[in-house]
Amino acid sequence: MIVFGTIIDEGASVSIISSTSLKALGLPLLLPEKQKLSGFNKGTSRPLGILPKLLITLRKKTIHLNMMVVQGPLDYNLLLGCDYIYSMEAIVSTFFRVMCFPREGRLVQLVDQLSFPGSNAAMNQESSLNGLFASAMSLQPSFHPPNYRK
Repeated sequence: MIVFGTIIDEGASVSIISSTSLKALGLPLLLPEKQKLSGFNKGTSRPLGILPKLLITLRKKTIHLNMMVVQGPLDYNLLLGCDYIYSMEAIVSTFFRVMCFPREGRLVQLVDQLSFPGSNAAMNQESSLNGLFASAMSLQPSFHPPNYRK
């Protein structure tokens, strides 16, 4: 399954999936959640529940992540927060639009080619962050950026 509108947000303490995207997964069972979500504008909302242990794969690195489910549709279908970044052991630079994480003893680097068109850094990368920030990730229930090569 392809999910459009996936973003990585270093300021989000939890990862979020919209109820619209959840329905496309076939309505898996949710765990109850009593904690309210707070936005930067101090507004709160109650999540519908937690989708436990969703498998997320990026560049052949797979993690399990609990996703908060919120009423959708939203401007995005999937928001990957600090819990995702920590689980991936990733370093994210919003200034340079780069994400790096270890996999099998090597460092994987993803560069946003939209921010650096034609640059050596962007041209030398196999994958790009614009797939993570603006385009599609597949949910099967694992994710792959659109330029993913097996």
